[in-house]
Amino acid sequence: PTLATLIHDGKPVAAVIQVTKTGFLYTFNRDTGAPIFPIEERPVPQDGAPGEQLSKTQPFPVAPPPLVRQTPVKPDDAFGVLYFDTRSCRKHIEQDRSEGIFTPPSTQETIMLPSNAGGANWGSIAFDPQRQIVIANTMELPFLVALIPRDKIDAEYDSGKYKDFEFAEQHGTPYGMRRKAFTSFLGGPCVKPPWGTLTAVDMQHGTIKWQIPLGVTP
Repeated sequence: PTLATLIHDGKPVAAVIQVTKTGFLYTFNRDTGAPIFPIEERPVPQDGAPGEQLSKTQPFPVAPPPLVRQTPVKPDDAFGVLYFDTRSCRKHIEQDRSEGIFTPPSTQETIMLPSNAGGANWGSIAFDPQRQIVIANTMELPFLVALIPRDKIDAEYDSGKYKDFEFAEQHGTPYGMRRKAFTSFLGGPCVKPPWGTLTAVDMQHGTIKWQIPLGVTP
């Protein structure tokens, strides 16, 4: 979290600003805890794994807008350096589940965008108090994630089919988990760039002033 003095409705407000892996930027009055920009509970995708209890809504800030893509990944989003690379990514997208942000992991492989890496990661933001601007560094690299029934974890791990995946046993739950960055045979991201962005947010009005790609392909 970042502590800042914001000018809101023409008055200085002691605020706390939190950018998250979802790509949302939340802003609160740090004396009262009240949101400086309204937050709405909105419906989110359901149909998780059997036994899971999912929240029917999640908190969406009305402003600023999301700093990263949160929409479903569709076949037309496929990207590759060569034709066969793009075709392979497209086929993978057609087979996997993607309903946008907060799509719950299940035993069907799901495309997470934003992923477990972000959106924003641990680096937080920079704040310019004179111009009332937040600068945020974010990622737009999707991950693949799936839950694995407890009795199938060892077989999946030993199969060799998922050698590039990270596995977690998640003891005490009915499921283990596998995940990896969604990349092609050639190692590049399977969705169109940008895969990283730098964003300037006008904190007086809750709007995005500018956004540019950040990083290089390697």
